[in-house]
Formats: sequence, C-alpha cells, structure tokens
Amino acid sequence: MARIRTNTPTLFAPFHVVVVNSPIGKLWVESDGALITRLSFDALPVRASKPPAVLKEAERQLNAYFAGTRKQFDLPVQQLGTRFQKLVWEALMRIPFGRTRSYQDIGTSIGGRAMGRTVGNACGSNPIPIIVPCHRVIATDGLLTGYVGGLWRKKWLLEHEGALPKELF
Repeated sequence: MARIRTNTPTLFAPFHVVVVNSPIGKLWVESDGALITRLSFDALPVRASKPPAVLKEAERQLNAYFAGTRKQFDLPVQQLGTRFQKLVWEALMRIPFGRTRSYQDIGTSIGGRAMGRTVGNACGSNPIPIIVPCHRVIATDGLLTGYVGGLWRKKWLLEHEGALPKELF
C-alpha cells in the first residue's frame, strides 16, 4: 500500500520526472527525490538528470501493474491537501485491487453520510492517480463518473483489474 507522508515540502525542492509508457498513454511521475509527489496524464517538464531511486521504483511498479503482476503499490507518496482530502485518499488506498466502492461508501467509511459529491471532489484532487486508486470509486448506481484521466482510462483500469460490473461491458 502506498504510504502517505504529510511533511511540509521545501518550497524550492528540486523535482524529478520520469515518463512511463503505458497501455493508457504516457504517464509523467514526479518526485522531490524522496517521495512521489504527482502522477500526471499530461506532460510535465522533464529535466535531463538521473532519476532518483524512488522514481525508478515507481516506474518498475507501474510497469508491473500494467503487466498484471502487481496489484498494490508500495511507494512513499506525498499528498498535500486538506484534512478531508487526506482522509478520502487514505480510504482510497484501502479499496482492494479488483473491487470498487461508491462515493457514498467512501463518505460513510470516513464518518459522513451525505458526502458523495465532496468525496468526488477529493478524488478529483488526488495528485497521484493509479497509485492512490481513485479510479476504483464509482457512482452508487454502478455507473462510471468523472476521472482526472478521462472516463476511457477509468474504464480501462477497472477492466484491467477485473472490477467492472458486468452491465457496463
């Protein structure tokens, strides 16, 4: 399971980026040298430097995930957000591979009942999709809704994990 660290980053910390080719397009994974700070579906500036060990490990684990040989990530991640967002992101990491939860389920699991939309906003603010699996959250009626990488990627990820309800095929 990805480990969240909430220490305050240095304002001018150097950032490193590695580009991972995947079945859902290129992924840009960013690190401050010690922690994974972001995963993006859009290009990030890449410095010509040797990637730190944490980025090499992230690339290895993502490649294994897409090859079907890894079901869970074990990477140090940093997520800066509100207390509520962090609660949601921690709940996301407890959703097992191959399973989904509804936005309402996540809201209930962190102590609220009518937080579906707020949980959706927190999922949309997740800076490290896939590694922190916000794609595993679906609507209460089982339909796929919003995903930072686009619904086609969410559908692909859920199919890859065998988590898509039959009626959505």
